[in-house]
Amino acid sequence: MSESDKVRKQIIDAAVDRFLHYGYPKTTIAELAADCAMSPGNIYRFFKGKIDIAAEIARLEALQAVERMEAVLECPYRSSRQRLEEVVFADMRHTFHLLENKPRVLELAQVVVQERPQFQIESLRRERRIFQRILRDGAETGEFTIDNITHATIAVHSATLKYRYTQLFTNQTLEELERELCFVLTLLIRGLTNAANQEALPPTRVPLETKLDQAV
Repeated sequence: MSESDKVRKQIIDAAVDRFLHYGYPKTTIAELAADCAMSPGNIYRFFKGKIDIAAEIARLEALQAVERMEAVLECPYRSSRQRLEEVVFADMRHTFHLLENKPRVLELAQVVVQERPQFQIESLRRERRIFQRILRDGAETGEFTIDNITHATIAVHSATLKYRYTQLFTNQTLEELERELCFVLTLLIRGLTNAANQEALPPTRVPLETKLDQAV
């Protein structure tokens, strides 16, 4: 790691601590500079403003989310259906616990989405690539019957979007969301499956929660 990267990380780490403890609006560049034992001018050498620091924090979290999804995909002996279910459930549980244990993350996410709309667009694209990979694999093995992978990816991702950072959309409990997600995934998976096999498909069940789901 270069010296410049080390300084950027120091600023980001200090900002995470400040944002999560005091909140984004109440944090100033002067306070971040004091935490890092540097001048405010040095902060501005690396970030144009406070929102740019917040956007970088959100970007890193989004990249970690994709890494968690990819880790699920790499699990052996999983059908495409199982991978789709596990990706959505694991992501929902992780982000739910994150916002539950660190509520100011929600405030930060709302600011970034409002001030940097391009960030959300890029995050959605990265997530859709995960869904596209699952659906393409399922189509190639014959598990799914899909006429247009791109259209199916958009539909599945859009239908499950509520279950990422759920507190942005609803006040439901995790248990309520899990039951609801089972209904949504059952409908989606039956729609992706050959009509002759739809009736034999069991409904989606709530999977056991793992330590990975709870990690924040």
